[in-house]
Amino acid sequence: MSPIVIDPPAVTQRRLRPLLGAHVVARTASALWCGTLLSCVRDSAWFVVDDVDVVVPLDELVSVLPA
Repeated sequence: MSPIVIDPPAVTQRRLRPLLGAHVVARTASALWCGTLLSCVRDSAWFVVDDVDVVVPLDELVSVLPA
């Protein structure tokens, strides 16, 4: 199975849904996180990274990849 790769401008709620509950690598212009994607709504995605909640606006996400 080939990995799901989501790159701008395709980082949307609909494209993130298959990754819910998965361990992912999320990248913004200024940060890189490895964690679990817990939720995504129209404007943001919620990750847990090392027991810390991280909420990122979808328009700030550069890419989200399965880890």
